[in-house]
Amino acid sequence: MTDSHTFTARFVKSICTALLIAASAISLQATASPVSTDSYTEQQRIANKVGVIQQELAAIKQETLQANPKLRQQQLEFEKAFEAKAEQVGYDPDAFMAKAKEIQDELRAAGTTQEQQAKLIKEFSHAKSVLAKQRETIMSDEALMDKEEDLRKATYIAMTKHDPKTKELFGNLDQLLKQMQ
Repeated sequence: MTDSHTFTARFVKSICTALLIAASAISLQATASPVSTDSYTEQQRIANKVGVIQQELAAIKQETLQANPKLRQQQLEFEKAFEAKAEQVGYDPDAFMAKAKEIQDELRAAGTTQEQQAKLIKEFSHAKSVLAKQRETIMSDEALMDKEEDLRKATYIAMTKHDPKTKELFGNLDQLLKQMQ
């Protein structure tokens, strides 16, 4: 797997995890009272629209990258810098996800005592905290964040040149995300 695919896979896994957490929170809110059913339905409708727009933007971004070798090179350079920093701080979301699944399986096991459950929850909290600190360390690297900002701006500009509806899609996405808050 190439560096670009590895970075993309990690990014997608992070986003999927965040979406699962958000979906769980929305699900809990929806079951809290009958009044929230309409709100839940509206949130689902908005989330579906967000997904459609994100897919459309991802397709435009992919087309833009294919048509723009300089931008592809800039993305690769950022990904390499990110991965180097991630490796330096020991950031490994795949290992965290595997550990989280292992802990979840142990928590659900029939013979797990309350004491063992408490220990497992503490272990998960610690692993989550370590991952968050590692991510914070990566995000506090000013040179890396400058590269990311430059890439983000260059990508946006290239996408709007490639497909003029990009600007409108980002505007719609921003409005929908505000509605979800």
